Amino acid sequence: MKFLFGQGFLILLSVIILYYLFNTTQFSPYLGNGGLNWQNIVVLIFFSANILINLTSMTYIVMSRVFLGKGIGRKLIYKSLQKGVILSFGVTLVVILNFLHILDIYYGIGVLALVLLTLLVI
Repeated sequence: MKFLFGQGFLILLSVIILYYLFNTTQFSPYLGNGGLNWQNIVVLIFFSANILINLTSMTYIVMSRVFLGKGIGRKLIYKSLQKGVILSFGVTLVVILNFLHILDIYYGIGVLALVLLTLLVI
């Protein structure tokens, strides 16, 4: 339970920080001369990935606890964090490739869904 409360706190803290940053005028992905402000982009990616990892991990643990009746132990925690990191890495990669105009977002999500489905089945 402490693990779930800790993850919930991290999600809440990340959402509060992102909400604050989105409401300031200085937090923009572009510089004054039209270039990219990579510092703000990395901050956005970090907090978004943090939210996605913790949300996926919490969902996996709750589903395993409720539907499968598993107890919350180290093995389940590590497996849930692994699933969260894989999903977060995939979504972040698709968004970055879309941002750089290398891959369309819809094709990227489709490929990511196929890869995740393949990983779950095999």
